[in-house]
Amino acid sequence: MTYARFVPERPDLGAVTLITPDAIGRVEREVTVLLRRTLEAVWSSGYGEGPVDRYTYPVLAVLDAHGPLALGELTTRLGLSKPTVSRQVGRLGSAALVETCPAPHDPRAVVVSLTTQGAQEVRRVREARRKGLQEVLAGWSDADSDTLAGLLARLNADLDRHRGDGD
Repeated sequence: MTYARFVPERPDLGAVTLITPDAIGRVEREVTVLLRRTLEAVWSSGYGEGPVDRYTYPVLAVLDAHGPLALGELTTRLGLSKPTVSRQVGRLGSAALVETCPAPHDPRAVVVSLTTQGAQEVRRVREARRKGLQEVLAGWSDADSDTLAGLLARLNADLDRHRGDGD
């Protein structure tokens, strides 16, 4: 079975392009396109100048969702290496968006938390990102948007289970 997908930005292809016939291949292709487009268009705006960008925003968003976290837990939830998260936390700390303190149970461990300014920055960036996404999905029904959100949540949960962290 062959599948066709509408590609509006490529009218030279007769409005459709053939994609891989198997479901996993189609998912891989669409996720790749989704990531490229969201990183370039939807998520690339709204950060402004300063330390918050597409690499540091997830740190702020996880802390906003889960509250203060030990650096090891933050690393696990982000699915990144400890040196990478440490650099991001250092950058955000220098900008007074997060603060660190020794963990009560282990003074060698560090707990990272949002500052008031960090929480304001999360809200500002989130609104800018939501605005871009709202423009993209303006023609979608609420049911279609809800279906997409549910399927993405399911995909993320399965990816987390596969990775082993359950966040």
